[in-house]
Amino acid sequence: MHSVLEDCIKPDEKLDFEEIKSLYNENKKSYDPSGLISSELISAGEQILEEFYDEYQDTIFDVYDKEYGFAIVLGSYLIVGYIDRLDLIGDDLVKIIDYKTGKWEVALKDVPTNLQLGIYALAASKAFPGKRIIAELHYLRSGRKKGHEYSEEDLEEVKSLIIESINNIIEDKSFHPTKNERACTYCDFAQNGVCSTGVFRMKKKAKA
Repeated sequence: MHSVLEDCIKPDEKLDFEEIKSLYNENKKSYDPSGLISSELISAGEQILEEFYDEYQDTIFDVYDKEYGFAIVLGSYLIVGYIDRLDLIGDDLVKIIDYKTGKWEVALKDVPTNLQLGIYALAASKAFPGKRIIAELHYLRSGRKKGHEYSEEDLEEVKSLIIESINNIIEDKSFHPTKNERACTYCDFAQNGVCSTGVFRMKKKAKA
C-alpha cells in the first residue's frame, strides 16, 4: 500500500487509476511471492486504493518528497527516520502525511502528543525553519485524517519527550516480549538470540 502511494502520487500530476492497479499487482508479487496474504486483505487493499482514487482523482498534489529521510541530533542521541509524504503548500506551510493501513486509530485528543508525528514535525522544522508545520495521520481504511499544527512550544515539548523516552528505554532492565509475532522478524533481540521467545518464533516461522 505504502509503495503504491509512494509511486503513484506525483507532484503537479493527477492520479492514474490504471497505474495504481498495475503497481498494486506488481507489489503483490514482490511482497508476497508465495501467496500467503489472505484474499480478504488483498481485497481490502484494492478497495482502499479505489476509494483513495475516487476521492483524489482530480487533485493536483503539492508533493515535495516521499519517503523523506531525516536525521536529527538531540543531546547525545541521533534520531533517524522516514516520512511517508511531505508537501510544501504555498510559501509558508509544510504538511506531513503519515499513511496508516490498520483499523486501529489514535484518538483525536491524543494526536497533539503522538510521538511519531512529533518527531516528524521536529525534523521538518529543522529542515524548513520559519515555516508552519502540520503533521497528519491519514487512515486509509476510514478515510479519516487527524492532524495538528505544531507551535514552538509543542516542538520543545517533543524534544523533552523524546529524550525522556530514550532515557527510560536505556534504564529499563525488564524485557517483555511483544504479542505481535511479526515484530520478531525485524527485532535484533530475536535475531541475535537474546530473546528466547523471539528465537522460538523465528524457528517456528522457518519450519512453516
